[in-house]
Amino acid sequence: MSASPALRVALLGRPNSGKSSLYNALTGGRAKVGNFPGITVDILEATVELPGGRAVRVFDLPGLYSLEAILDPTTDEGVARAFIEEERSSSDFAVLQVIDATQLALGLRFTRELGHQKLPMLLVVTQMDLLEADGRSLDPGRLEALLGVPVIALSTRRPDARALLLGALDSRTPTICRPDIVPEAVAREVLANPSGPRSPASGETRRARFTRRTDALLLHPVLGPALFLGLMAALFSAVFLVADPASTTTDALVNLARGKIAQILGAGLLTSFLADGLLAGAGTVLAFMPQIVLLTVGMELLEATGYLARGAFLVDRVLRALGLSGRSFVPLLMGHACAVPAIAATRIVRDPRERLTAILVLPLMTCSARLPTYALLISTFFSGRSALLRAGIFVALYAAGVLSGLLASLALRRTVTRGRSLPFVLEMPSYRAPQLRVVLSKARDAAIHFAREVGTTIVVVSAVLWVLLKVPAPEGVRAPGASSPIEQSIGATIGRAVEPITRPAGFDWRINVGLIGSFGAREVMVGTLGVIFGLEDLDDKNPAPLAAELRQARHPDGTPAYTAANALAILAFFVVACQCTSTVAAVRRETKSLRWPAFVLAYSYGAGYVLAVLVYQAARALGG
Repeated sequence: MSASPALRVALLGRPNSGKSSLYNALTGGRAKVGNFPGITVDILEATVELPGGRAVRVFDLPGLYSLEAILDPTTDEGVARAFIEEERSSSDFAVLQVIDATQLALGLRFTRELGHQKLPMLLVVTQMDLLEADGRSLDPGRLEALLGVPVIALSTRRPDARALLLGALDSRTPTICRPDIVPEAVAREVLANPSGPRSPASGETRRARFTRRTDALLLHPVLGPALFLGLMAALFSAVFLVADPASTTTDALVNLARGKIAQILGAGLLTSFLADGLLAGAGTVLAFMPQIVLLTVGMELLEATGYLARGAFLVDRVLRALGLSGRSFVPLLMGHACAVPAIAATRIVRDPRERLTAILVLPLMTCSARLPTYALLISTFFSGRSALLRAGIFVALYAAGVLSGLLASLALRRTVTRGRSLPFVLEMPSYRAPQLRVVLSKARDAAIHFAREVGTTIVVVSAVLWVLLKVPAPEGVRAPGASSPIEQSIGATIGRAVEPITRPAGFDWRINVGLIGSFGAREVMVGTLGVIFGLEDLDDKNPAPLAAELRQARHPDGTPAYTAANALAILAFFVVACQCTSTVAAVRRETKSLRWPAFVLAYSYGAGYVLAVLVYQAARALGG
C-alpha cells in the first residue's frame, strides 16, 4: 500500500500574531530556507510527522495584513500571494491561519479574505494565556460553527501545544470559511465577558492598564525618543562589547591553526594560500558570527516584547522626509558599528523599496573598521595640530558618513528605488515576555544563513585577494626595479597600471595596492601599507612605525611623497567607498542578486573617486 502524499500547509497570520512561536513549536525549531525562484523573502519550511504517520510540509510565510490590498510581487503580501496561487491547485494544500486571541476581530478580517479566496483552512487561535490573564475566555466550538472551519485554541508556551496541533492536523479536515462573516460580531459572540482584575474607574483589564501607563512613558514626545536612542545605543554597544572578546578568541584560534599549518607544510605558496587566504577568510566569517547572533537576539527580544514597533513610531516622522520609515532607524544605527549585521537587520522593514534603499546606503555609514585607517592618517599628517582639531576631524568623518547616507537615500528614492511606497501600517502589540526558545532558534537560523550565504563569498574573495597580493606577476609586466615580493605581485602591477587614473586623487601605486588589500576588510589597509614599506606584522592599533615611514617618504626630487592633501583625499574616499568584502556579500545575500552588489560598488567607488579628486585638488590649491 503506497503512503499518502505529504500534506502541504502554509502558515499565515498578521505580524505579532504568534505565528513564529507556533512554527517553532510545531517543527521543534528544525527549518531550512526554501528555494523558490524569484522570491527575495525567506520562506522557512520543515517536515513533521503526524501521529497517524502522514508527513506534513510546513511553510512559514511572511507576516502580513492582507492578501488583497497589495499586489506588488516584491512585498511580503505579494510573496505570500504568489506562493498560495502556485500551491492552491494541489489537493494536498491547506492554509493554517494563526490569530492572536486578544485581537480576534482583526484576525477574523483576514479569515474572511481567505474565505473569499476559497482556500481550505484550519484556524489556530494563539495567545490564549494572555486572554485568560485578562479574565476572558473563548468558545472554540461556537467559533467553529460560525466560521465553518476547524478551530484549535492553544498557547505555544504550554507543553501540550505541539501535540494539540499535530492531533488536529491529523484528525481534522481543512474546509473553506464562510465568506459572509462579520468579524466584529463573531468576536463578540465567542468571547466571554471579562471577569479578571479590572480598574473600577475605567473597566480596563490589568494588562491594558499596564500597557497604557507604559506607553505614556515610552511614547512621551520628549522622553520617548531619548529613551529609544539610549536603548539602541546600549544595544549595539553591548553587541560589540560582548562580541569583541569572542572575536578575539576566534582570531587567536585561527592564528593558532595558521601556525600549525606552517609547521606541517613549511614555508611556501601553498602554506600561505591555506593560512593567509582560505583560513583567513574563514576567520573573518567566524569573527562576524558573534555579532550576527547577538544582534539577532537583541532585535528579536525587542520585537517580541512589543517595544520595537513603538520605537519605529517615534522616529518615523524624521526618516519619512528621507524616503524611509521608522523601521529603517535601527539598521542605520547599527551600521555605525558594522554594516554586515545592519544589512541583515533590514528584514524588519516591510516595504521592499524602502528596505532596498536602506541596504544600498548602509555601506556609507562610518563603521568601526574604518577607524584604523582614520587613526593612521590623522596621527601621521595632523600630529602637530591640536587635539581639538584632530577630534574635530574624527567627528567630521562620522558626520560625513551620515550626510552621504542621507543624500544617497534622497537620490535613490527619486531614481533607482522610486515608486509608490507602502503605507506605514504599524500595529502596537501588547507588551509581553519573549519566549527564549523562539529567540534562540532565530539566532541559530541567522548564524547558519550567514555562514552559508555570506561566508562562502567572503572565503572566495579572500582567496582572490591572496592571489593578487602574493602571486608574482609575469616578469614582462612587472615594474622595473621591483624587489620585494609585494612589489612583484599582481596587485602591485595593477596598482601601477591604474596610477595614471588615480593620480588626480593623490593616490600612487602604494596607496592603490593598500586599497586593493583593504577590499577584504578596511582595517587591512594599515597592514598592507606596512608590508609595502617593509614593516612586517604591523599592529593595526599601533600604526606609529608606519606613520613615520609615510612622513619620511620622498619623491626622487626630494619633495614629500605624502602630504595632508593625500591624507584628506584618502579619508574622503574611505568615507564613501564600499571597501568591504563582507558588506558586498551581505548585500548579495539579502537581495539574492548580483545586480545590487555591483550597483553598490559602482556608485560608491565612483562617488568616492570624484570626492577624493575634489578634496585633493582643493587641498593642494590651499597649500595642503
